[in-house]
Amino acid sequence: MRRKQWALSGRGLFLLLTAVLLVQTAFFGPGQSGREIHAASADTEAAIAVEAAAGSYSYEAEATANTLSGKAEVKACGEATGCSGSQAVGGLWGGSSLTFNDVTVEKAGVYTLTVHYISGDPRSFGVSVNGGTKDHYDLPKTADWDTLGVYELEVELKAGANTIRLDDEGGYSPDIDRIDLRLSDSGGPGGPVTGTVYEAEASVNVLTGNAAISGCSAATGCSGGRKVGNLWGGSTLQFRDIMAEKAGVYKLSVYYISGDPRPVSIAVNDGVSENYALPKTENWDTLGVFTLEIELKAGANTITFNDDGGWSPDIDKLEIAAAGGGGEDPGPVDNIGVIGKALDSDKYGSIKVTKHEKGATFVSRSYSITFNTESGLAAYAWNGKTLVKGAYASAQLEDKLLDSRQYSEHSFKLNNVEKIKDGHGKGVRITVENRSEGLPVMKQIYQLYEDQPYFLVSQQVVSSGAAVSSNDMAPLVVNASGGVDIGTGGDNRVLITPFDNDMWSRYQARTINTALNNNNYISSEMTAIYDNTSRSGLVIGSVTHDVWKTGIYWSGSNDKLNKLKVYGGFTSLTSTHDTIDHGKVSGNTITSPQIAVGYYTDYRDGLENYGEANAAVAPPLKFQKGVPSGVPVGWNSWGAYESSLSYDKVVEVSNFFKANLQKSFTNKGTVYINMDSYWDNLSEQQLRDVVKVIRKNGQKAGIYYGPFVYWGDNMSQPVEGTNGKYTYGDIVLRDAAGNILPKVDGAYAIDPTHPGSQQRVEYVFKKFLDYGFEYIKIDFLTHGSFEGKHFDPKVQTGIQAYNQGMAHINKTLGGKMFISASIAPMFPSQYAHARRISCDIDGTLGRTEYQLNNLTYGWWQNGTIYGYTDPDYMTLAKGGSYNAAQTRVNAAGISGTVYMNSDDVSNVETQKLMKSLLTNKSVNDIALIGEAFRPVEGNTGTAAADVFVLQDKKDYYLAVFNYTNEAAVKTVDLKRALGVTATAKVELTDVWTGTKVEVKDSLQVNLEGAQSKLYKIKVKK
Repeated sequence: MRRKQWALSGRGLFLLLTAVLLVQTAFFGPGQSGREIHAASADTEAAIAVEAAAGSYSYEAEATANTLSGKAEVKACGEATGCSGSQAVGGLWGGSSLTFNDVTVEKAGVYTLTVHYISGDPRSFGVSVNGGTKDHYDLPKTADWDTLGVYELEVELKAGANTIRLDDEGGYSPDIDRIDLRLSDSGGPGGPVTGTVYEAEASVNVLTGNAAISGCSAATGCSGGRKVGNLWGGSTLQFRDIMAEKAGVYKLSVYYISGDPRPVSIAVNDGVSENYALPKTENWDTLGVFTLEIELKAGANTITFNDDGGWSPDIDKLEIAAAGGGGEDPGPVDNIGVIGKALDSDKYGSIKVTKHEKGATFVSRSYSITFNTESGLAAYAWNGKTLVKGAYASAQLEDKLLDSRQYSEHSFKLNNVEKIKDGHGKGVRITVENRSEGLPVMKQIYQLYEDQPYFLVSQQVVSSGAAVSSNDMAPLVVNASGGVDIGTGGDNRVLITPFDNDMWSRYQARTINTALNNNNYISSEMTAIYDNTSRSGLVIGSVTHDVWKTGIYWSGSNDKLNKLKVYGGFTSLTSTHDTIDHGKVSGNTITSPQIAVGYYTDYRDGLENYGEANAAVAPPLKFQKGVPSGVPVGWNSWGAYESSLSYDKVVEVSNFFKANLQKSFTNKGTVYINMDSYWDNLSEQQLRDVVKVIRKNGQKAGIYYGPFVYWGDNMSQPVEGTNGKYTYGDIVLRDAAGNILPKVDGAYAIDPTHPGSQQRVEYVFKKFLDYGFEYIKIDFLTHGSFEGKHFDPKVQTGIQAYNQGMAHINKTLGGKMFISASIAPMFPSQYAHARRISCDIDGTLGRTEYQLNNLTYGWWQNGTIYGYTDPDYMTLAKGGSYNAAQTRVNAAGISGTVYMNSDDVSNVETQKLMKSLLTNKSVNDIALIGEAFRPVEGNTGTAAADVFVLQDKKDYYLAVFNYTNEAAVKTVDLKRALGVTATAKVELTDVWTGTKVEVKDSLQVNLEGAQSKLYKIKVKK
């Protein structure tokens, strides 16, 4: 029943099937701040990499060539740690970094970077290479602060010297022992593969136009000392006799030289020529590698490079290797082609469905879907402009990949179109059937609605014989150069959404020009593909969450996506926290998740519309039987007392609120006093008594529980409420072989479908109701969604189990308590009135920024799939300054919101903060609106936006933040923020001080360190 204490016990170990333990970050420690220092080390700890094997290198963190900044320092490792050289770099917190200099590798390409680190609790860092974009990584904890772990990621390095910087991003990172590098064999975009080599200068090849063989400089290192250059003005290089033992998909690695970014078109055999934007190499004496997938026929093939009349790179050689993994066979891809003249059509309200000679079109007011029944490919267009081409579906059935394009027959029948009316509105359901001899039927199902800017797509696999089974069903796949093109290139982004809010996970708004190779970059459930400059873009995501965990894999270049796969069956150690694969869904008919696809002139409207689409399928939990529907206001114990919670402290808090805050810090007279973990420090009688005290003070009592976790280790321990019938060994979740799943967050997962776990929930929750509690915070709910072998044989996946467990909780509580989900998946969402938008917030400025990152890209959940988004409690005394404490209040007030304080009222100075910051009526009135503010910008990477805006009827509100401890000036473009004209006069009232200012066009905000401003705005004509 105990909630894990982050600072003491850390998070549980994860089990990797590959036997590689992923881990996280660093010790606190004194150090020098504000300047760079160099680490000292023994002579034996050389700064130069030691090549352990071909393409393999190792670098010590404490090497003298490295650069340390902020608090980072070299420190001794404990004897038990076993870190190399007995030294590591720690103190990576509060704005510190460790830069590995002179990271020298022989070949350019993608390398696997293995970080050896020590971290008694889960921590994160940012990684940047050669001063490039910083990527955020969340590392699991190691067993303790004397145990090494390793974490693997991929980086792209140039030949020669590189720098790799590890940055704490203003939070806390692990202690770093060393890094190892090895040339990756992933074959991902930009990475090399090992296979058959074909030299560009080989005599069998054919050169046309200006193309010519020339020598390479000695520094280049190109094979054979020669290359083919001068690919410009209509020239080609054709590789001949590219041999393949059998037909299939292969990885093509192009070794090239290009001192500036240049495109090249590549055609295989007589196929369509596809254009690729190859990144520049370091200079004209440096090799680069670009990897893509191609389809070869058995025997001899040709690969032709064409400059398309422009300028293309010099080519050194090709490497061809068999493609592995990836869950899809891309095959040949082009546009959908001509579908011929119209033969017949029907109209359903504003939707027109037309059958053509070679396909069909499905057209609504704002979009159209074109399906080619010869190629099996589809294209999606909005307002007459094609944004998605070459779309198809796939499903992995055991060792067989079903690809809708590869079926011999793709059929559509006009008389099979169905009229539908559901939560989305009126529309039609259209089914395309794919058939081939000996294969189950694959159905692609489109649902279009008269009044929605999105359509829904799903798939079914139907077997007339034996049941089929899959844990990878993708109703939407694109594998084409520029296959997803939103038509703009100002600042194109792809949103990466975390599965849940655990382990301080962050949203990421990555540049679209990213080649991705691992699960760190698979978005969970939904994504937005948008241009932050114009704000236009696509929003794509699942709207059914009854069976599948949905993942969205993508890869892009040249401001377009070349790969997109939206699939049910996503699991990841770092995202979903699963240690085994997604459960397989079996039956004679198996159905994928249903995916919404929509285009919007403002992606922010699209995200809110996506939330509404989900609510149309599964509406948010209703308020009933006396549970107030307004913003919950009050106090939570965790930030104030953690494990030292007691009866006397709760009584003291309740009395303090009544005497000092209750008249102004309230929602129509409702104030909650919530006991978090360690409420069981109180006896049963004390629990009953403290509820009476709280009620006598005119407040409502709240409690805490983790229904799907077991914090102990005694598998013989009887389960509460089962009369000794079940032990915890019976109800913990296991894999198919009967092994107990490893701990996550320090706790074992409990099977939500087991009768023992359900009886436990009934026993505990009915006691809470009997005591008189009216609010419950339920925590560590992600454990209930883990994949495993569940007691209920009908439950095949973790999400099915989670739905069953959460529905049982709702039934047990009977609508008598406000339910706040703490650590929990974003979906399914219909079981709680509120969900915490982020992980634990301790009141520090860095954690406030982290919380607002989750608001920046997750605000849309408020009022759509949840009644309120919970920004976690406001611990004012731990902010470090008055400004930081006030910023914590502002951050909570704009977030949706569950408006809870969490301070120790026995401290006189803390009392002053609470009285000052929790009693401003104008600020509290904004919080009580219960609406989340929107970000003005969505190009912040893994950081938070610093300007947020809300329009509530005729009123506007604006929040501006400074996340540093140094003074800053923020300039707000009022036209971009509010949509007002450049000539409009805007009156801004500082909500905290009442000070008014009138401006037009732009607002300049002068902020002290850690300060933020909250304004109410009137727009004058």
